[in-house]
Amino acid sequence: MSKYRFLISGGGSAGRSVAQVAATDGRGEIAGVVDPQQHMLDRMKDLYPQAALGDDYAQLLRETQPDVVVVAGPDHLHADQTVMALEQGCHALVEKPLATTVADCRRILDAEAQSGTHVMTDQTMRYMHPWHEMAMMAKKGEVGDVFFVQGDYIHDMWSHYAPDGAHHTPWRIDKQNPQNILLGGGCHPLDLILWTVESPVTEVYAYSNKMSVPMFPDDDCYIVILQFENGAAGKVYVTSGCSGHGMGEGMGGGFLAVYGTEGTLWKGKHFRRDHEPADIEEDSADEIVGGHGWGRSVIDYLDLLDGKISNPIPASRGANIVSVCAAALESIRTKKPQSPHWF
Repeated sequence: MSKYRFLISGGGSAGRSVAQVAATDGRGEIAGVVDPQQHMLDRMKDLYPQAALGDDYAQLLRETQPDVVVVAGPDHLHADQTVMALEQGCHALVEKPLATTVADCRRILDAEAQSGTHVMTDQTMRYMHPWHEMAMMAKKGEVGDVFFVQGDYIHDMWSHYAPDGAHHTPWRIDKQNPQNILLGGGCHPLDLILWTVESPVTEVYAYSNKMSVPMFPDDDCYIVILQFENGAAGKVYVTSGCSGHGMGEGMGGGFLAVYGTEGTLWKGKHFRRDHEPADIEEDSADEIVGGHGWGRSVIDYLDLLDGKISNPIPASRGANIVSVCAAALESIRTKKPQSPHWF
């Protein structure tokens, strides 16, 4: 069986991790890498000397004729690059967020339907302990009826924003297209919340501010309140201007906390009335690559291409995340609740 030819758009941690897993699995070969920064291309060249390299996405898409495009560059480029890939007949694995507007999500879904290809939204937290296990327990009814869910993205991004920061990423603070941290970071807990509840969001209300990171041209703190069709409520808290981290064992409740009529899932523990808190057994430890769940998400995508499984995170799921975020941003602008479109 011939290998799937991968074009990696974005040589950062996401692109490198996806390439690593695909190549190590043996079903993928890296045909090309696109990145505007030469040091990123040099790093990928050392790893994949056979790969074509360059900073012109359209040119490399034509020249390498890939089977799969991994869209892992700046968020605002995701939609255009994905649609271009689909129009050429390529499959696409799109790093979160799927896009930055609802209109762009529709473009991707339309292009996917017309091309007959597979688009998967790479929401990697679904594959990590304890969030994967907590969501599955809730979906199986092990805490009864879920009445409230919450998730935090508490991430000190100073070193990414500051020009002299150790992890400085210029596009994140670009004045024309800065990364919106609600979309770029808040999509992690939001995806876990939507996956857990499995009910459309009917209303969104949100607040935000910008008080912490002077070099970042957008809001850096958000609180988003969710109302679900099934009656459950939810909350997402996002901050990139804080000091310290809180996605795991740090501040806050982590990426996901689930409150049900018969139990609570919080920080990797199962709480039940009249029982001692129980640690949630880990079954996803071998799936961590680059600090995320790419070790399993990429395998799932290859299995999807092989026809072994259905799409675990279809583009419509990614589109719903973007739609909820768009409703939150509109709520902030209007100071009124908003109803997101549900795909």
